[in-house]
Amino acid sequence: MLKSHPVQLHSIHPRNFRNLDNIRLEFSSHANFISGLNGQGKTNLLEAVYWLLTLRGKRGNVSECTGKGADGFTLNAQMTWDAIRHRINLKVEGRSKKLLIDESPLKRRRDYLENVLVVDFFPEDLLILIMEPQLRRRFLDLACVQYHLPHEETLRRYRKLREQRNGLLKQNGYVDPKLLDSYDQPMAEAASMVTSARLNLLGLLGERTNEIFREGIGEKYKTALQYITSIEGIPGEAGGGSEFDPLEFSDLYHEELKRTRGRDMEAGLTTTGPHRDDWGMTLDGKAVRAFASRGEVRSAMFALHLARFHVLADRRGIRPVVLIDDVMSELDSSRRVRVLELLPPGQIFLTACDPPPEISAISGNDLAHFNMSKGKAERVS
Repeated sequence: MLKSHPVQLHSIHPRNFRNLDNIRLEFSSHANFISGLNGQGKTNLLEAVYWLLTLRGKRGNVSECTGKGADGFTLNAQMTWDAIRHRINLKVEGRSKKLLIDESPLKRRRDYLENVLVVDFFPEDLLILIMEPQLRRRFLDLACVQYHLPHEETLRRYRKLREQRNGLLKQNGYVDPKLLDSYDQPMAEAASMVTSARLNLLGLLGERTNEIFREGIGEKYKTALQYITSIEGIPGEAGGGSEFDPLEFSDLYHEELKRTRGRDMEAGLTTTGPHRDDWGMTLDGKAVRAFASRGEVRSAMFALHLARFHVLADRRGIRPVVLIDDVMSELDSSRRVRVLELLPPGQIFLTACDPPPEISAISGNDLAHFNMSKGKAERVS
């Protein structure tokens, strides 16, 4: 573990963020429940917290998160990590993000992100296992970055190399093979680093997901996570306590880039690599995407997200802020109790139209209940 501390959001004051109406809220250090009808701002409030703790959006770009008539938004907050209370100011306008900690700008974005951690579960996350592959790749890559923050640079490097290689492939006429060679080796190395990080994390998530699915939630099937790629030699599963070396698959990717060069030149883009790979889950060996019922998909996704909560918390040594947006209604009462009891310790934010009675399983006497209406929040208990 790198650290051992809780992250706690004491208060937030968003300005010009979606429909939130210049609200100032102070939160419980443990359980916070936000109720209200649909469209009143519950999810927007959780998204503001997500922005604050990740410096990126969850459901939209900057313009979509900015209130009408404004050029950008600001989020002011007070937060504790490493037993020190800090004043946070995040101002986002276009591509500009300015973050002040105790009124001082940070030299590196990572210096902030190393100290905070949020794990989230929004309604759209219930569908990841059955939606298009790019959503699953994005989910897994973001989790890899949270697990190991320097991995963000690896993803950026791979994306840049692919874009540059695609630029060569799109040129009309002759493309110098030696020039393509100069891109293929570094691109193969970056691709190997992306894939090994995905496989290593899937191995950790797979073991924990199966444990939670069967013993925690009480389902009967055995779950497994699989990596899906067309490149022979890259395994479809990881686990068993082993880890793949970051450059383990470099030669495989290099050979594949050479083998598919003609196809790439005809298509004008790179047709193989981790940007085309996928992953999925099986229940007793059958693909969730093809065979699972709606109820089984929901339980499987809850188990996967709970596994992500614990794997990230264990790796980072941080008790994270947990965001759960209007998804508990997808489970029956007994499963809701089990899921709530399985959450990692830390500060929790939940939303729903009405408070689930099972919330007492995590809140005890330390519950703050807010009701949202037309972008305003009123604390009711």
